[in-house]
Amino acid sequence: MDEGDFYRAIGEFKRFLFLSPEGSEADAARFAIGRAYLRGGQPTAAITHFARLARIDGFTAKNEALLELAYARYLAGDFVAASAELSQWLVLIGPQAPEASRQRAGYLLGWTLLDRGKTEDAAKQFESLHPFSAQKALADASRSLSDLPYRSPALAGALSIVPGLGHLYIGQPLIGLAAFAWNALFGFALYDSIHRGSVGLALVVGFFEALWYSGTIFGAVSGAQKFNRDVRLNALEALRHTYDDRPESWPPSPPLQAPYFH
Repeated sequence: MDEGDFYRAIGEFKRFLFLSPEGSEADAARFAIGRAYLRGGQPTAAITHFARLARIDGFTAKNEALLELAYARYLAGDFVAASAELSQWLVLIGPQAPEASRQRAGYLLGWTLLDRGKTEDAAKQFESLHPFSAQKALADASRSLSDLPYRSPALAGALSIVPGLGHLYIGQPLIGLAAFAWNALFGFALYDSIHRGSVGLALVVGFFEALWYSGTIFGAVSGAQKFNRDVRLNALEALRHTYDDRPESWPPSPPLQAPYFH
């Protein structure tokens, strides 16, 4: 484990359990297997392992296993389930749990709220913990996520009534220019075919113009959504590079540097 060879560590723990399944260190070995899965980047395997440990009658570290189960779900990206399990753990187990475990659970809950877009709830959660080195800075950074640049998908779609304006609004001028040019070209072709009385050609050109026009609107709307998603994900990634978002113990590591959001 100390050398970072987690796969072999799991094998050694299992060999120990095979040789001494009822030994005084057996539960510690079982728990360590789950930790090795987490450190080895296998949160899904850790979820299965800790869920199984929590169901064993008489397992001495059941409360800790439930906390690690929620932690594993968080690392696996299942933020809704992790948030629910951490909240439940804090209510049902937290009052009797060691202070460090309770604070860590509350800290992880704050990160799950951030990942779910609940920036104010996350900030309040961080503020509710006992003071730690990055408490105020992290709470302030959480609140700043609500002030990130935003592009309204509805407005992008409405502006695209004039082809290209929606893309210009979301910061894609070249795509907007291309959309305007293609729609103008097909629009002129449609007008010209109608003016010449070419009904068949007008129907074909009109069909393709409808595709281009509706596609321009849809592209602007989806582009605005992607813009908002990318801005938020980049800001969260900046926070993760600055603060310890996955501590195995309490308190978390000090921040590396002040967060910088693009």
